[in-house]
Amino acid sequence: MTDRGEPIQVNIFGERYTLRGLRGEDPAYTQRVAQYVDGQIHDVAGGTPVLSVKVAVLASLNIADELFQLEERARREEMAAAAKIEELQAALDEAMQKKPSMGGPQR
Repeated sequence: MTDRGEPIQVNIFGERYTLRGLRGEDPAYTQRVAQYVDGQIHDVAGGTPVLSVKVAVLASLNIADELFQLEERARREEMAAAAKIEELQAALDEAMQKKPSMGGPQR
């Protein structure tokens, strides 16, 4: 949380929290993040009306797992894109070497 922006009221697992925004984002973003966390906690709690440290830790682990999976997928996609760029660059270089020069003097 940052100290930028106006305070934003969010509900997570029946508790009201006042936040000052996440990374200076607009209030709708902070609300969306809070709703996501609320949903994760409800999923882990499985109908239990009491939020325990164990439930919060398990929900945090689920969120961290999703983050790590997304980071890994992004890393793989970045590597695949870099490999494709290298492939295309090599093909372009080859094509440029085969093509006769068009910039020579005209007679």
